[in-house]
Amino acid sequence: MTTYVFRSDTARRYQVLKRGDHLRVDGTEVPVRALDNSHFVAQAGTRPVHVRVVAHGDTVYLQLNGRACAIERVDPTRSGGGGGGAGQGSAAAPMPGVVVSWIAQPGAQVAAGEALLVIESMKLQMTIEAPQRGTLEDLPFQPGQTFQRGAVLARVRPEETPT
Repeated sequence: MTTYVFRSDTARRYQVLKRGDHLRVDGTEVPVRALDNSHFVAQAGTRPVHVRVVAHGDTVYLQLNGRACAIERVDPTRSGGGGGGAGQGSAAAPMPGVVVSWIAQPGAQVAAGEALLVIESMKLQMTIEAPQRGTLEDLPFQPGQTFQRGAVLARVRPEETPT
């Protein structure tokens, strides 16, 4: 059994067990059939759902119904602190790629999990979300510019709390 979290909601953890062509997610069986090494069909109730998946280290990038997200494996033997160059309030590049478009503009007030920009990596587009509530201070890369893994893609200054 492996524990995973969605990068945008690390407070919620999911228990996943893989057996053959079935996954058990939090106790619910999900039949999955591979079409190739990155395309799958999962059975969601009575209808098939196409899923695109790219794994990179302990992170799985998932595209489902036009929305992309990052899912991270929780390793109980590691500390909770990440080793990347992005600090608190920064969204770091999960892998090398190119900025496709900005969704929000610097100076905008954003909520945690709000879409900020779209990137493309390995032919997979994904939305980078605000890591916290606050003001979008900077989007260092313009659409069309390339970046490396770990590059800071967005900086959000936390909302000031009244004292």
